Amino acid sequence: MSREKRLQPVLKLAEGKVDEASRALGYLNQKIEQEEATKQQLKVYEKEYLQMMRCGDEPGRRMDIQAVLRYQSFVQRLELAQVQQDEQLELLQRQKQQVTEHWIKTRARAKGLESLIEAAREEEERLAGRREQKLADEYTNLRFAHKSQ
Repeated sequence: MSREKRLQPVLKLAEGKVDEASRALGYLNQKIEQEEATKQQLKVYEKEYLQMMRCGDEPGRRMDIQAVLRYQSFVQRLELAQVQQDEQLELLQRQKQQVTEHWIKTRARAKGLESLIEAAREEEERLAGRREQKLADEYTNLRFAHKSQ
């Protein structure tokens, strides 16, 4: 079995790892987008509730102290949720960085294997060409020797 054919299964495994890392990276990018959207939504909610606290929940009507405290408590929970959302996003960004580095390494390995397989194929072609040339030379020598007799 040629060296090129022996290396093909190794290349398939390496490409499988690259695909796996690509899927993980895609998942993390999608998750980051979702978390960013959630973060933006929390900011919108906070802005809306702060506006209602300032202006009252019904136009022309002032809020009683209980309503203000409820709104204030809810806004504090929204702020806490935003802090937690920021922490989640930071964690996802770190994971994305790690997965990106892993993808780069696995892709480099696969490219290296592709280059190695290509070099093996070229070497096998050179050797096959030399063998053919050697056989042609021997055949020519035999024909010449046969004619000389």
